[in-house]
Amino acid sequence: MRFSVVVPTCNRKATLRQTLAALATQDYADYEIIVVDDGSTDGTQKMVGAEFPQVRYFRQANRGPAAARNVGIRQATGDIIAFTDDDCVPPPDWLTRLADGYKRYPHVVGVGGYLEASDGVLKDNILARYERHIARSLYCVGDTEYVGHFECPAGGTNNLSYHRSILEQIGGFDDTFPYAAGEDADLKWRICQTNAQLLFVPVKVTHLQPYIWKTFKRQAYFRGKGRAHFDLSTSRRHLAVLPFSVLSDAG
Repeated sequence: MRFSVVVPTCNRKATLRQTLAALATQDYADYEIIVVDDGSTDGTQKMVGAEFPQVRYFRQANRGPAAARNVGIRQATGDIIAFTDDDCVPPPDWLTRLADGYKRYPHVVGVGGYLEASDGVLKDNILARYERHIARSLYCVGDTEYVGHFECPAGGTNNLSYHRSILEQIGGFDDTFPYAAGEDADLKWRICQTNAQLLFVPVKVTHLQPYIWKTFKRQAYFRGKGRAHFDLSTSRRHLAVLPFSVLSDAG
């Protein structure tokens, strides 16, 4: 089972360095790392080339993370595509845990875990603790595995993998999503419309974001815009599959 790990990035050279350092030391044998630079101007390309020569680097004009991930999918050589973000640190056994999930549940098309602040930040930061509370109470992130459809806690592309075949079947990410929000839920929704199942495994990827009020407000703002785009996109798709007679009677 070969993994291709796709990391979209834009002007986060410092945290990307930590992400790539963690990915370079995975205890899984058969994998590649793909960075898709979404128009960075902070020297990302030079840093990746100098410090991580084993990484496959691609660059595009700024079009958002959904479009960047699609580039990574097209360039990938693995039969499993794993995703994380440029401000995330996976544990050394991340790919091993994901691979084990596929082996034990061969019918699932995706395996993923959860995102959380480091233990030290959680101890002292109320915003990090609030984010953890929301994840566990609203999205049912927990310490036990779960197999299911759209209600499955797995789904955030900071800690997720899919069979390449299902990504190709549904056409990858919807690159009309301009923000780093909503595009992963849209992908998950479309995959689950095929009646495919996902597996959540309780493996944590550490979030490096600064848990300060300014960043938290900005994140909430873009998540709201991403949710609005998701709702609009799914509504349009529902209309697209309704019988013509229903559309004609709609007014």
